[in-house]
Amino acid sequence: MMEVEYKNAKKAYENYNLKNEYKLSENILEYVKERININKNEIEKLLNILKREFIYEEIKKLVEEEIDDEIEYKKQINLLKREDNFVSAKYLNSIGVVAVECYDVLDAIRYMIKAIKTRNAIIISDVEYEETDEKHLVLMIIQEALDKFKVNKELIQIVPYEECDYDKCDKVIFTYSGKRNIEKKYEDKFYIYVEEKEFIKEAKTEYDEEIKKGRKVELVGEDIDSAIEKINECVSEGAVIYTKNPDIAYKFVNLVKSKNVFVNATLLNSELVEKSNNDLLMNKKIMYELRK
Repeated sequence: MMEVEYKNAKKAYENYNLKNEYKLSENILEYVKERININKNEIEKLLNILKREFIYEEIKKLVEEEIDDEIEYKKQINLLKREDNFVSAKYLNSIGVVAVECYDVLDAIRYMIKAIKTRNAIIISDVEYEETDEKHLVLMIIQEALDKFKVNKELIQIVPYEECDYDKCDKVIFTYSGKRNIEKKYEDKFYIYVEEKEFIKEAKTEYDEEIKKGRKVELVGEDIDSAIEKINECVSEGAVIYTKNPDIAYKFVNLVKSKNVFVNATLLNSELVEKSNNDLLMNKKIMYELRK
């Protein structure tokens, strides 16, 4: 994959995950459904030109079924308010930039819809790449919807599979048998990031406690972006940020790829977090303090 495509996908992923407008994904999906219906004639004409065996109704049915299926992104379980005024919860979060290798048209369209639902950036690694095929027509319709709701349209892309650099991606999914999905490397490690100097002493105490327990732990980052970049080199066991800034905390919780992600809470509260059954979502435990 060319460097620019990956950078655009990563930027779009981060942008989409930090948006918290009510029912944003649902609104985008409803608009996609509407535009697929409006563009029926154009899709049918292209299918005839390409002499496809499937018909427009199959595309429409696939899109509607994917849209109508439950959105699991940030679906919370085990929400608990503790006596010390901290809240902990487990929920499903996005993975990042995901490459999906496929040649089937319907598989490609299915994952375009899944990108919106799971808030991952999806790059279709197309084995049968054609710039004027129905995949690109549907992509254009979906990108129009993303643009309408001010979501970076580079969230979903199609590239020839020979140009797709899988090493850059957070996950690679193969839609046909014979190949196993490629997962990002897991690291049994904990990270601590201090946003504000007044928390340095507290963070140092946290660091010492983790060392006593025999855990691998590292203090990271000069700023929030460098800290997230370092932590996300692998999927780690846990990460904590010390900050009073709610926007910085929100960014950290949403973008860090650790199984336990805490705000101003000790990593000693980390738990075993099971792998998600959804290929496009990861289970994450979060913990933060309730404030007035």
